[in-house]
Amino acid sequence: MLKKLGYTLLTILTLVFVGFIVFRYYPAFRMPYLFTTILVILHFYVWSAIKPQSNKLSSLLHILFGAIFWLPVLILFAGGIGLVLQPMELWPPFLRIYFIGIIFTFIVSLILPVVFIFFADVIRFLQATKLFLSNKKKRNAKNAISRKKFLVNTGLAMGGVLLGSMGFGMLHGTYHFKIFREKLKIKNLPIGLTDFRIVQISDFHLGTWASKEPLIRAVEQINALKPDVVFFTGDLVNNITKEAFPFFDELRELKAKYGIYSILGNHDYGKYHHWENEEEELENFDQLIEFYNNLDWKLLRNEHIVIHLEDSDLVIAGVENWSSNPRFPRLGDLDKALLGVPDNTIKLLLSHDPTHWEAEVLEHNQHIDLTLSGHTHGFQVGIETPYFRWSPAQYLYKHWAGLYAQHDQYLYVNRGIGAIGFPGRIGIRPEITLIELV
Repeated sequence: MLKKLGYTLLTILTLVFVGFIVFRYYPAFRMPYLFTTILVILHFYVWSAIKPQSNKLSSLLHILFGAIFWLPVLILFAGGIGLVLQPMELWPPFLRIYFIGIIFTFIVSLILPVVFIFFADVIRFLQATKLFLSNKKKRNAKNAISRKKFLVNTGLAMGGVLLGSMGFGMLHGTYHFKIFREKLKIKNLPIGLTDFRIVQISDFHLGTWASKEPLIRAVEQINALKPDVVFFTGDLVNNITKEAFPFFDELRELKAKYGIYSILGNHDYGKYHHWENEEEELENFDQLIEFYNNLDWKLLRNEHIVIHLEDSDLVIAGVENWSSNPRFPRLGDLDKALLGVPDNTIKLLLSHDPTHWEAEVLEHNQHIDLTLSGHTHGFQVGIETPYFRWSPAQYLYKHWAGLYAQHDQYLYVNRGIGAIGFPGRIGIRPEITLIELV
């Protein structure tokens, strides 16, 4: 026992010492080291609980089981070596995206087993203390073993289900596009706008696309809907504009009768990337504006345009990112975007963050018929059936996916067509929205 305790203490001191060196002298490796340390600790803890069972296997199965169990740690160490040779942003997209996804998946899937094993250890400790103070050793010892085994097996089973779900979400869910259809009854809608077809897409996050093929499919599906307009409601990239460059030709294939209109999301400003100086950051943003200009998409930055139809006008306004959460940019100016717009026109607003709707849009002196937002991704995880909807997103956002209505005004929150962080989706499919005005 003392020998085991000594090894544990030595391991902890080594991790602390190496961590001090990394955080003090090698800032670029802080996050990889932190993730490596977390993953190693979680693996050791879970391994301590399942090792006795694995020892009962044949030699070959024992080696195979151990190799599979420790594989993510080996992947992470290999990634660390790769980072020494080349920064992650220069890795091939497929390798970078799925390296992050695999590590994230294994860490999350270990959390449930760790929690259950921890409770099992607590129970074992309490029962061992009780046994020490009583004479009911044999019966209670069996109960202790039985309870611990039940908790450990339950935790491992749930972790396995989570691991399988996340793996399936990466391999299948990421690009399993779904077309959501809505018919909106707009008050005082002019005859000329009846059956007007709007396609909304949002949150491409092109830095998380491993290949062009899914984007080609998405563009084909959008064009097949024969939209009058296409609206893109922000977050073209994850961090830097260069993430979008490889996809220029595919995006340029998007077609709409009256044009394609877009706005900026919180990720588009380059605030989540470490820049060497302000000039680099400004250059990155200029590249984004130029990218939109070359696409021939109309980028609306606190401004509006008017589409003139035969017997009516349609106002399309777009604001820069505005969020009620102070963590995100608050650059949108609704008054400026609607300056000079007549009261009696049908008005559509593009605003990336749905919190803007309740905070400003609903109470604005201009009646905005429909606001289109994105941002939440529906958390990329959840359950959606005709009778029941649930996602962790609902604990952060009152309006997190789909259609909402209040005072003859609508908000539609797109679930996003891309992904960020975890490169997958479980239960919340990537969305293409078709809205018809009636």
